Amino acid sequence: MIYAISGEVPDEPVVSKMSGLLFERRLIERYIEDHSKCPITKEELTMDDIVPIKTNKVVKPRPLQATSIPGLLGIFQNEWDVLMLSNFALERQLHTARQELSHALYQARGLKKHLKRLNKPKHWMLDKLGGAF
Repeated sequence: MIYAISGEVPDEPVVSKMSGLLFERRLIERYIEDHSKCPITKEELTMDDIVPIKTNKVVKPRPLQATSIPGLLGIFQNEWDVLMLSNFALERQLHTARQELSHALYQARGLKKHLKRLNKPKHWMLDKLGGAF
């Protein structure tokens, strides 16, 4: 049994009644809480549509790739690629947030200058009227 998203054998396998796909229980629960959809088919999905599968609790074999140095290098390269993609997405979000904050700060400064300019004649008039009485 291979997990539909990662391609690995799940520790706690569950299957979707809707699509028949196999998932890791804790991961699909978290995904359904966040999105209420199947991560593969994008169909509406609830935890009632998920059925646990009973399996033999045997020792999980090491992946075939992890038995050789080139295989390990491939695994490390894949992990590095995932890490870099995640880092790129975070940097893009940070850049967007900085742009939004910069724009908001620019607007706030402009508004402050505008209000100060509008209040200046008011204070001048109050000073003149206050001196007359």
